[in-house]
Amino acid sequence: MKIAVAYNDDLHLKPHLNETEKLGEAEVIDTAREIAELIDAQLVAVKDDVAASLLELRAYDIVVNLCEGVLGHPNWEKNFALGQDMLGIAHTSCEPIALGICTDKKLVKRVLLASGIPTPRFWHGEEGGIWIVKPSREDAGIGIEGASVVSSTSEIEARARYVEETYRQPALVEEFIDGRELNQSIYFSTNGPVVLPPGEIVFDDDLASNERVVGWKAKWASGSREDRGTRNRTPAVIDDTLRREIADVCLRAASVLSLRGYVRFDLRQSREGKLWIVDINPNPDIGRGSGFRKALDAAGIAFADFLKALIMAAAPNRP
Repeated sequence: MKIAVAYNDDLHLKPHLNETEKLGEAEVIDTAREIAELIDAQLVAVKDDVAASLLELRAYDIVVNLCEGVLGHPNWEKNFALGQDMLGIAHTSCEPIALGICTDKKLVKRVLLASGIPTPRFWHGEEGGIWIVKPSREDAGIGIEGASVVSSTSEIEARARYVEETYRQPALVEEFIDGRELNQSIYFSTNGPVVLPPGEIVFDDDLASNERVVGWKAKWASGSREDRGTRNRTPAVIDDTLRREIADVCLRAASVLSLRGYVRFDLRQSREGKLWIVDINPNPDIGRGSGFRKALDAAGIAFADFLKALIMAAAPNRP
């Protein structure tokens, strides 16, 4: 098969990102190059002329799609996937409608709540409690830091204004679950979902509760207090009962949202033991050192075999 690896080359259209947040953009390009070399595929950078890129991709049998939005808009990830579908281009990314739901954090929460799947409640103007304010259409921890965790109405409103002005999108305000940070990676093969060993982000004891978030500093600011205070432990040290509960709630959400391709769920377990889905990331980071790669390693699955499974599941007219 002729295979292309597509990635978005639109950093020049994202002046709102700080220098550390831009590292996530660079990692996507590095991952695209790694995959292209590993499976002998052609790199295709999706720049300002998206239509031309789509026409170029029609020449390939299948596209490993790493485009996290186009033209500087992360929430247009679904548009690019839909464009491929409309042109009959087989690709590995999630189904466009599911992408559209999941890249709108407010919308996906409404779907989860309506389906009886636990996710932290929205803020409706009430006083009291601890809340977290974050961009509703970003990923990679962008816009999330210790200052995102607030308690008073004035703090909520100030942080929401900051998010809206800085990241040019609505803010999401939801209950902050003070507890364990867990994650579950899943991919979909021709034989159905493959549930990888869950992971945990372990926070140092000296971090305050508002600092126990996996934001842009923890992800990208190497050597920062947040980076040094958070450690990925995969597989998570948990019992079989919790492992089954995590898999069950994530598979339920995957079914409701008709997910395919590969996805990572971020969860919190409250101090009372209840699980909450706090984010769903279709097409998450699969670069070296990512949580997804650590989960593959924990399962004993080679990265090349994972890519082969994705390609076979997405390939047209597969046996």
